[in-house]
Amino acid sequence: MATPIRIKRSAVPGKRPQVTDLQKGELALNTYDAELVTLRDRFAQTGIATEVVRLGAGATVTNVIYVTKDGNDNNTGLKLGDAKGSIAGAVAISTTGSIIRVSAGSYVENNPIKLPSQVSVVGDSLREVSITPQNAGSDLFHVSPGNYLSELSFTGSMSAGSAIVAFDPEKPRYSTQSPYVSNCTNFIQNSIGMKIDGNAVFGPFKSMVTDAFTQYNANGIGVSITNGGYAQIVSLFTINTDVGVFAGSGGQCDITNSNSSFGNFGLVTESVSPRKNTGVIVTEQAANKDTFAINVNSTPFDISNFVYDKNTGFATVTTSTDHNFEVGMGVSLNGMTLQCNYGSGPHTFVEATNGAVNVQSGAQAGTELTPSGSTYIATTGVLTLSFSSAHGLSTNDTITLDDESIIFTCDADNHQTTHPYPRATDPASGASLSVTVTSSTAFTINVGTVSLQNKVYPDGKVGYVFDVKSVPNSTSFTTHVGPNRFEHTYVSGGTAKIDVVRPFDGQVVYFDKLYQEVQKIKVTASGSNYTSAPTVTIDAPTVDFGIRSTAVAVLKDGKVDSIDLVSSGRGYESTPTISIAGGGGAGATASLVMKDKYYAIRKSTPISSGITTITVDDNVPYVVGVGTTVPIHKQSRILASSHSFEYIGSGVDLIESLPSRGGVAIQDNEVDDRAGGLTIFTSTDQAGQFRIGDGVIIDQQAGTITGTFYSKSLFSTMTPFILALGGD
Repeated sequence: MATPIRIKRSAVPGKRPQVTDLQKGELALNTYDAELVTLRDRFAQTGIATEVVRLGAGATVTNVIYVTKDGNDNNTGLKLGDAKGSIAGAVAISTTGSIIRVSAGSYVENNPIKLPSQVSVVGDSLREVSITPQNAGSDLFHVSPGNYLSELSFTGSMSAGSAIVAFDPEKPRYSTQSPYVSNCTNFIQNSIGMKIDGNAVFGPFKSMVTDAFTQYNANGIGVSITNGGYAQIVSLFTINTDVGVFAGSGGQCDITNSNSSFGNFGLVTESVSPRKNTGVIVTEQAANKDTFAINVNSTPFDISNFVYDKNTGFATVTTSTDHNFEVGMGVSLNGMTLQCNYGSGPHTFVEATNGAVNVQSGAQAGTELTPSGSTYIATTGVLTLSFSSAHGLSTNDTITLDDESIIFTCDADNHQTTHPYPRATDPASGASLSVTVTSSTAFTINVGTVSLQNKVYPDGKVGYVFDVKSVPNSTSFTTHVGPNRFEHTYVSGGTAKIDVVRPFDGQVVYFDKLYQEVQKIKVTASGSNYTSAPTVTIDAPTVDFGIRSTAVAVLKDGKVDSIDLVSSGRGYESTPTISIAGGGGAGATASLVMKDKYYAIRKSTPISSGITTITVDDNVPYVVGVGTTVPIHKQSRILASSHSFEYIGSGVDLIESLPSRGGVAIQDNEVDDRAGGLTIFTSTDQAGQFRIGDGVIIDQQAGTITGTFYSKSLFSTMTPFILALGGD
């Protein structure tokens, strides 16, 4: 009969023995959890204390790093039973293509966590994996190209302006693939869910992508897109935010099937980007036309100096004559010759072939030696060879090295591949080299230094167009071209010029002078005792093509409740005066909110000899003469399809914003376009109003159709009955 093997055991769920309960090599079994554990002792090798670990936790993998609550950052992270204890610990060993799998639990992380390119962080379950930032004044994740975050919740506290996900502002990266956030929830008040700052990244993809990202971050911002950044957003839910989605300084985004609930503002756009280029009218155009031929050619300026900081990636470029660049412009750099110390950094020994060293003179002449180690200092040319036993050589003995007999990795490719030395083209190839003995098992020889190399920059791998960050004076500007492992010193040549592309939809222009029109009217005092609607008068503009803005007052309980804008007017050069008079009452006052009149480019012809013909979205009401300047900007723009608004304007307090607690919606706050920004949207609100911008408003409760699209028709308000009668 077989003898049963008995081990320590327990049937209590979750119970594990302590370190003192087991001897080395002894096992313990939890029969409830079907979990077998033993002691692991690595103290002698790594200094890690003895601990109880689970057996059979899976095979070691190379591209998946595990994080668990009972893990330890001193572990390898390469299997579940040897998991890291923090996401930051896993990131520290991650490389391109790594997936960091985070088990259920709450993790307090030393942020910002800077993710390498093409690294994913994936939680077990959205509701069961929570991450809390340790440093409230810093962003939580700084993302790189190709990052993916999924199934995570974010809790704790952060300072206003800090973001869950952002580009690294201290180390902008060249991006060819957007970071992606999917199925996550942000619970941190005051925070920004996604901060997409175009100034913190360069290249063709200044963008992020998100799907199913819930923002329950009271008084924060759901998604912020600025400085030419871009976002594609699906199923974004913002609750009690100060702003649901913000686009400013030329930031743009697409939003589909999303919702903004409570909070102060829903979708907000503000201003345009800095000037990207300036066209010049080449053919006079009559008034009330929408097509214009412009010259968009830019002058190349010769570069006289280029000072580069390899650690930050910033460069100061000096031109031989005054340039006309402004902050925010895209400038193409071409043809600079730079000198760099490529390959002059650390060399790491891999192996040597047998008999690599041939002794030519001295007591050991005719023998062959095989190095066991080597170091090389590229800047001095000194090669140190070490051996597992005494070499027997003396100082001034001579040797030769077999070609390609000593194998190194080096910084030329960040130690990714091996390189054999000496090559046939190296000075040491076939040369008689004098020995300097440093010990009985080591000596040095001089095999020559690595010479500095001249390279033409940019090489196109990181693009040719870079944004102007500052303009210290008329002949210099700074830009960010990306960090590098090597120093680069300017030699000669090169040009800098404003980048010129075919004008496109998303850009806006004006013609010589930026005029204004009235955007909205705010009642600042309601007055009292009005028996009829008072007359609202807005001063007329002074230009001959100007049109006075008009508005009507709306009464409620003898007070001016609101003022409806009938016409925005045109041609204002400053904010006009508004007055309210009549109606039997007194005391009502109002203020005007103005907006700049930009013309959106709808289409353009290909550039030929510097000339393109643009078509804009509205007729220009005045003659545009030859030589008129046409500044070109990128508009801050949100394109929102099927967006739902619920009680926007009711505030950021999670309780007091509820209708049952007195929260009141402010329809004007659903979409707020400021200083030239534009939101193109279809939406439905809590009252059942379906809106196609401000052009068509279908009130399902009242059964009416209104909107600015009807301002030129016979009926400013249409009902189903009127429609059935054919409008008669």
